[in-house]
Amino acid sequence: MSTLPVKRLRGVVFDMDGTLTVPNLDFTDMYRRCNVPLDQDLLAAIAAMPFEEASKANAVIDEMEEEGRRTLQLEPGAAMFAKWLQYHHIPTAIVTRNTSKTVQHLHAKLWVSKGLPAFHPAISRDDPPGLPAKPDPAAMALIANDWNVSDLGEILMVGDSPSNDVVFGKAAGTATALVDSGRRYMEEQGGKADGQHGADFRVDHLALLPHLLWKKYEIGTGLGTSHKCPTPTMPTTEFERAAFEGDLPTLQHMILNDPEGLQKHHAREGEDGTNSALVWASDRGNVDCVETLARMDGVDLDRKGYLGATALSRAARKGHVDILELLLGLGADPNIGNDKLQYPLHIAAFHNQTDAVHVLLKFHADTYVLDRKGRTPAEDTKDQQIREAILRVR
Repeated sequence: MSTLPVKRLRGVVFDMDGTLTVPNLDFTDMYRRCNVPLDQDLLAAIAAMPFEEASKANAVIDEMEEEGRRTLQLEPGAAMFAKWLQYHHIPTAIVTRNTSKTVQHLHAKLWVSKGLPAFHPAISRDDPPGLPAKPDPAAMALIANDWNVSDLGEILMVGDSPSNDVVFGKAAGTATALVDSGRRYMEEQGGKADGQHGADFRVDHLALLPHLLWKKYEIGTGLGTSHKCPTPTMPTTEFERAAFEGDLPTLQHMILNDPEGLQKHHAREGEDGTNSALVWASDRGNVDCVETLARMDGVDLDRKGYLGATALSRAARKGHVDILELLLGLGADPNIGNDKLQYPLHIAAFHNQTDAVHVLLKFHADTYVLDRKGRTPAEDTKDQQIREAILRVR
């Protein structure tokens, strides 16, 4: 890895196939069916063919890409990487040698529909018309202009192809990251120039890149506002105090007989930085109170409290396994981060709560979640057994 000057990361440009999405195009077969040697650029070779031969080759590509759209899936960790960049207010673009139809399919089925920010610009081989395909650097100049970035060294190009993505980024003057998904090996076997040695970063998986970026770039924080609130040390309403102290009879009495007290509690739940009775009870390990509260009509199991922590987060930190089992069994979401992007699995792993880690994994906690510094839970623990447990599930 080369040594980069400390720069602010102003934007990330992604390749698509093999980078953001699981490789589902057999490029060796595509080259063979188009009658193009593997050591040549496929699109350039087809452009140089006679019209009839080029039409047949383009029909092969269209057929294979249509099938590719049907089976398109995101790479594990791609969505979390996008959310991490969004948290830090870092824009994203896409440059692909696929068609605009494929990019539109990605946005509609796997990206924007899942709440992820659209890539802008989104550049394909046919949109904008007349723009040369990568590795020609013209697309990067368009992106930098759109983002109003004059120093292209503040942009990162991420892809899995040395000859297309790394060469493209280097030609444009950006930093480059190679995700070694297997494309490098195919290109080496085909006799193409190997661009990996020029890549500023090389990772075996996309999920390992964000923490490297955190260490190498100046990256702003996306911290919310609740960290400005005073740390709550004790609850203030009678209902919250009962949950905090494990006073189940008082909780049950208020639920049945004190609508004004409950109304006061629910009003406070909407205030920034306040813990609900469920969060207090989960933090203290009062399982009977947690069960009573969790089964109340209209309760929000995922309601955030101080610093954006949910009841699951507090139980994970303290290792209250019975509460984790209860809340997760009732439908609490294990994949909600706090204001610092620490997820319950991060918290349990960092605090070496082995049993809590296993419970969260059993209930499908995402092993690719990223904290503010770009670390996955496996990178956020000093306990080797916890790390291995997380990686086994991954």
